[in-house]
Amino acid sequence: MLCFIYIKKHFPELALSPQDRQANGKMIWQLITMGVPMGLQYSITAIGSMVMQSANNSLGSVYISGFTAGMRIKQFAMCPFDAIATAVSVFCGQNLGAGKPDRIKKGIFQGVASAVAYGIVSGLVLIFLGRTLSLIFIDPSETEILDAAAKYLRCLGFFYWCLGSLCVVRMSIQGLGFSGRAIISGIIEMAARIIVSMGFVGTLGYTAICFADQTAWVTAFLYVLPMCIHCIHKVSKSIETPVNI
Repeated sequence: MLCFIYIKKHFPELALSPQDRQANGKMIWQLITMGVPMGLQYSITAIGSMVMQSANNSLGSVYISGFTAGMRIKQFAMCPFDAIATAVSVFCGQNLGAGKPDRIKKGIFQGVASAVAYGIVSGLVLIFLGRTLSLIFIDPSETEILDAAAKYLRCLGFFYWCLGSLCVVRMSIQGLGFSGRAIISGIIEMAARIIVSMGFVGTLGYTAICFADQTAWVTAFLYVLPMCIHCIHKVSKSIETPVNI
């Protein structure tokens, strides 16, 4: 409510006019077709994580506790990726509307560079300080659980740069209006986690759990990178010769 009051007072150009309050069926449909796939993407990704959690539960209480602590730290460290990716997505959408494909390309490149830089730094923290960070959730006397959490975080750290690239590139595709194609990456992530969890935990044990996320990230990135290049090319072409995309 305070934000609404502030906008109304300082940004009159954003104030809602009577015309803005009228329902626009076409715009509502566009918002639904973009928003629903984005929501489904997170749901689909979560299914893969649930299967991975279920497979890990079969390994015993030590690995359950270590994995749970590691997941909390992992999710906290991922927050900047979501922020960068959302910013790039909005930037792409704005410049798509403005008809500036060069700025779209520049924004995606700088977004990926920022995410990779953060991914390298945060990855090093997870690699070298994962055990120390795990002490936030685990008692120092629980050495086996600390070892399990540290191993999980250490394995994640080497691939955090890839996760950053994946988040930015995928959200860029969504920002350009290709949500349906972006959701496929979520399906790929889910499939990769399920395959690793159900196919390799029995033989590799906890090590398979430690590399399930990375397998999902790399596999999904191998899809979204060429897809993003294709979408940028398609958008650039449509701006040069305006058509409905």
